Amino acid sequence: MNFELKKINWEPGKAPSQLQSMTLRIRKKSDEDDESYYTTITDALQVNTDGTILNPPVINDLEEETNYVLRVLNNDPAGGKFDMVFTTPGTFETESFTPSYYPNSELMYTADSNIRGAMLPPQSGAYYSLDYTAADWFETYADAVIPGEVVFEKKQDIAGIKLQTPSDLVIFAMDAGFLEGIKTQYALGLHFYVDAKDLPATGRWPLISFGAPPDRDGVSVYVNCETKKVHWAQQRNVTIQEIVSTEPIKLGEWNQVLVSRPTDISASKMWLNSSDTSTGKFTTATIPNIIWMLDSVSIGSPGGIFSKYYYTTLNMDSMIAEKYLRPPYPVGILEDYYDAENRFTIPTKNLVVLDKNYILCSIPTDAPSGRKWFYIEDSLGKRRKIEVNILPLEKVQYPVEMDFSPEGGGEYYFKDLYYPRATGWGGANGGVSDKHIYTQNGQLVLEAHGDQYTGTSRGYSIGGALKYHYDQRDPSFNLPWITRVGAMITSKDYYGYGRYIVVAKLPRDIGVAPSFWTTHYAKVYPRDPRYDQMLAQGLHRQGDLQAGYYVVGDNQINMDLPSNNANYIFYNVEEMLATHYHMTWKGQLVAVEQDEDPVNNGTWQLNDIAAPQLLESWTKVNNEIQHVYQPQKDNIICTNRQGEIGEGRGLITYNNPFEDEFFSMLTNIGKDVWDDEFHEFRFDWYADRVEYYVDGEIIQVNKHFVPDVAGRWSIGLWFPSEPEPQRTWRTDIRTAWAGPVADWKYQKMFIKRIAHTPFTDEEAGGSNRLVGENEPFDGLRRYPAPPPA
Repeated sequence: MNFELKKINWEPGKAPSQLQSMTLRIRKKSDEDDESYYTTITDALQVNTDGTILNPPVINDLEEETNYVLRVLNNDPAGGKFDMVFTTPGTFETESFTPSYYPNSELMYTADSNIRGAMLPPQSGAYYSLDYTAADWFETYADAVIPGEVVFEKKQDIAGIKLQTPSDLVIFAMDAGFLEGIKTQYALGLHFYVDAKDLPATGRWPLISFGAPPDRDGVSVYVNCETKKVHWAQQRNVTIQEIVSTEPIKLGEWNQVLVSRPTDISASKMWLNSSDTSTGKFTTATIPNIIWMLDSVSIGSPGGIFSKYYYTTLNMDSMIAEKYLRPPYPVGILEDYYDAENRFTIPTKNLVVLDKNYILCSIPTDAPSGRKWFYIEDSLGKRRKIEVNILPLEKVQYPVEMDFSPEGGGEYYFKDLYYPRATGWGGANGGVSDKHIYTQNGQLVLEAHGDQYTGTSRGYSIGGALKYHYDQRDPSFNLPWITRVGAMITSKDYYGYGRYIVVAKLPRDIGVAPSFWTTHYAKVYPRDPRYDQMLAQGLHRQGDLQAGYYVVGDNQINMDLPSNNANYIFYNVEEMLATHYHMTWKGQLVAVEQDEDPVNNGTWQLNDIAAPQLLESWTKVNNEIQHVYQPQKDNIICTNRQGEIGEGRGLITYNNPFEDEFFSMLTNIGKDVWDDEFHEFRFDWYADRVEYYVDGEIIQVNKHFVPDVAGRWSIGLWFPSEPEPQRTWRTDIRTAWAGPVADWKYQKMFIKRIAHTPFTDEEAGGSNRLVGENEPFDGLRRYPAPPPA
């Protein structure tokens, strides 16, 4: 390890009256006090009269948990010498995980061959699943065009596009091959769902349209609303011929229709669900006149849900038809590690992503726990196995207490209860390192390396790989990333409603963020059974049709330091009063910066939360304006979070919809807590509120976006450093809420106590939900178990 000597302590009564030039040497205390055992670090140590060192030396490559003697000699022979004993801290050995998961976690299976292709009919033409995507799975044609707002709806665990109005259509651009196929040989298919209430009583209900029969040449597949049978029509000029299904469609169920026009047009055939019987026939008289044709196909009618549009010019036989009508979805298997006959089948509805080279499975809540083999079975057979470990999902129901003092033994409990992180975290920085967590004099230490750090400790990227400067414009391009690297610990177990306490001594200088929080993260895709539940809880859809939709549940309770005091800066008082305030609290501060009347510029406090649009509800408290990048040591951020969307301010300045999913209350503590003293940081989590405390005094109550999902408990020292848009290796000072610079080599946060007291459901006013995270062990390391006695 490395050690930087910043100060020496003069013996009482022997402090010099002027700057001293000195020599510094070091030896292990276990070695003899002989010159041969000393190593000279520097002979130009500049020591001030108060003991501070003007040119602090870094002593490299010291052994952990070892006593060293530092000998300081005055270069003036009359100045004498003295020794200091220093004990290096002990870091913890860590190791990676066997992939482990909980129910609701996502298992990814990757393969060299096309997994999705194994379930598809022969890949010639186009196949649009329309299952939350507009892409052609055959990659022949461009994405489908869907006018208006896309609405997906799931029926019987199958999803498709729901059309709302007569003008809503799904349009597919077809090429010359399709136009020629209409004249010679083609097949068209569609899966659709319609309830009885959504099907008109009379008329046509279009399914597939090319051209516009009966008004012009073309091909049309539609439902006769009176008979409920499917009609397939071909038209040339005024001549129309139809083939009609023998059976009607099934209302309130999924239907599969496939029509095939082979080279011998008289052998044209229709399949509807399990039936391939129909009446009617085609002749060459109704082959559409291609001169008058459009170059696109449209599908759909209002009230219906549509998926799996298929087009091909291949000859359609019963085997291809069967594979299209009832696609053989791959099956995920969890096989007991020790008993191959003990298998659990993952339902098709839990295949949340089905891509060419990978499948993402959401582990069902009833999946058995334990050591398993995970693999995929499809039409190509059983694919290779991968080992996984599925854990039972529980929350801590007993008090937890860790006392980090020489006699407290907290470090032994700590290894059993916490994981260190080694991953990217927070933007333009080096993330957090498991090497920055150790004990010193019995206390737990989290260490952060600032902008001036020049040692060898490395930063990490998201995923746990060592980080390099990757932007070619970066002056440090290709070099290891060593600055702005923090430390973070995360509990092994999940914690719910209760009291959370950390007694810690914060670093002295701003630029890094000490934080105490619970966290539970789940990114859920539309096929996941949780997707609709999360939308119903008020979370919002993200993504788009091309890249894919998803919803994020980001359940957190945060105490973050430092912060500025105003949760918004307005141009003028008029804007302050015209703002839409959705969430407020008495004592909330905002700032006004550019009012025409300079008297109005400064910090304003809200006194009447019921009428924030009235000037008399506000009081100007001072002329100060604190920007986000100007944090103060007496402010803290108290945040409740259920999702990640929004700015967390509880307000919008324009008429945009309010879609925030979290609320951050910038709160004054009333004192500087970066004062080289220990302070108690605490929050009490109830079902309807979170109470925040510092040193036993309540400082805030946040009743908005209170999470109800049990989460892991984390403590961190990290760098909130969003990158500049054009220089990604630099911190964007406009958003650097812990300070735009960390103008120091390293700092430490000392932790003396960690404690948790769970609340009963009666005390909390509710019960927690237990939900697995997507990747519950992402970025985590673990401390190896001690060897057996």
